[in-house]
Amino acid sequence: MTATRLHVPGHLRPRWRDLPGLAALAQRRLGPPALTPLTRPAACWLWLAALTVIHAGGRVLAHAGATVSVTGPRMTWPRRAAYTAALATAGTVSALWIWLPFEAAAHIRWPLAAGLIACAPAIALLCETGNMLLRGRAAVPATTTVHYLRRHHGGTWWEAGSLVAPEDNPLAAGRLVHQALHLADAHAAGLVVVPNSPATHRAYLRRGFTHGPLSPRVLIRPPHARTTPGTPAAPHPA
Repeated sequence: MTATRLHVPGHLRPRWRDLPGLAALAQRRLGPPALTPLTRPAACWLWLAALTVIHAGGRVLAHAGATVSVTGPRMTWPRRAAYTAALATAGTVSALWIWLPFEAAAHIRWPLAAGLIACAPAIALLCETGNMLLRGRAAVPATTTVHYLRRHHGGTWWEAGSLVAPEDNPLAAGRLVHQALHLADAHAAGLVVVPNSPATHRAYLRRGFTHGPLSPRVLIRPPHARTTPGTPAAPHPA
């Protein structure tokens, strides 16, 4: 068995209306930093689109303003349909983001102004997409490790990422990780993470994670590992 369905309890499921705030928080704390202040709306939209699609698949956990996403669990058919619909919606909105300014520019007399209105949103979205893809290479070692562990050790392995907590409540990250570890234990699932800061790395080690077999940057926690009781020290998001 290499994957199982994730059943997230209600108190760990974010509300849809919370996603814009979580997306802005993730863009601000996890990055990548917006290329310019003018392109920050495009960067926030990309985070919102990603969170919406992942949440539609039932794989986003949130607690007290902190959030983390999980990759690997199988989706039920209703969740798969919602995931597909969210993905199509995100693609449609991104296309409108690019097309509507061109449509508006067609009604403007001044060529320079029309060109700026037409091109600026599209350039901003494309540049920020490239920016995120370049920074997203950090997730590749974790995904490779998940495949390696499934192939050589068997069992259920999930990848957890994008852990972030509000600036005014860093302990929320630790509480969310504590809940996530209990959830993984309930599903007999191992976890693979790439810490986003030295403090997060140390906190994960205190929670029973060890270095992965392929990269020292990747930490793993085998299935059925025991969760230490008590309130954890917070993994401090970068």
